[in-house]
Amino acid sequence: MWRGLFVTLGVCAGCGAGPASNDSFLTALPSRQTLEVTAPTARAPAALSASSAPALGETASLYVLTRQMTAQVNGIVGGALDMLGHISRTPPAAVSADSAVWGPFSEPLSPVAARLLVTRVAPGSHRFVLELRPRSGQDSDFEPFLQGGSTGAGPGGPSEGTFALDLDLVHRLDPVAAPAEGQLVAGWGVVPVGRQVRVALGDVHVGSEPSTTAEIVSTMLADGSGSLVFDAEANLAGEPETPEAGKVGSRWDPTGAGRADVELSGGEAGDGARITECWDADFGRVYAEGMSADGGVASEGDPAACAFSEPLR
Repeated sequence: MWRGLFVTLGVCAGCGAGPASNDSFLTALPSRQTLEVTAPTARAPAALSASSAPALGETASLYVLTRQMTAQVNGIVGGALDMLGHISRTPPAAVSADSAVWGPFSEPLSPVAARLLVTRVAPGSHRFVLELRPRSGQDSDFEPFLQGGSTGAGPGGPSEGTFALDLDLVHRLDPVAAPAEGQLVAGWGVVPVGRQVRVALGDVHVGSEPSTTAEIVSTMLADGSGSLVFDAEANLAGEPETPEAGKVGSRWDPTGAGRADVELSGGEAGDGARITECWDADFGRVYAEGMSADGGVASEGDPAACAFSEPLR
């Protein structure tokens, strides 16, 4: 399974909780909630063995895969955004008409110091950058770790924006707290009656584990329904030494019942395979179909039980 990309970003987790002196700059910053990639909530197992294909009524495998993908992306993105939140809850070190600076800060046991800069470029539009350096270094040693921009700043946060994370930098400065390496780009925006989050992973890996390169689009609607599209080259099945190329389309209705369609090739998927799985509101498998590259088909359950009759894409 796709795994091992959690990153613990502890810099400034306890830097204080005093209010910032200029709230107008805080409305430019995204939060963990803004960028959270969601999946239907359930009592799913924490992990799924590649050999444990469930029977009808048991928790659906592709539902679990959907949950695992969202959890691991949220671990990376959320850790970085939590750092923004911790820092911005302290008073800024300097404020001008169009900019504010927080820091430098460092925790007692952290080898890293952080500084946050927010600049207003137009009404409601901002640029922000979170910089890191060795704790023993000088301000001239700061390098950008998280940088991006947002528009539509408001009390609930900005309505849209993008940012990039340099995981290589934080790993170089503190490999104990930040084991993941690679690059990540994320964006968010408003769609009719909901929001959409986009995440791109570039060669993200932990240690000698296989890397993941992926494009993820998550759409969340106000009624609780949503979808997740995931194109990746990663360890999606079987042993980690043989990564696969995969395309996953998963969607669910407001009850949590859903359908996922997967195309795999390479690695342990060989010449390719297509898998469809549907689950009910209790996340139990109600239908599954698998097709091999040579045209062989196996299925169980009733396709009429699927919440959606057609694949997402």
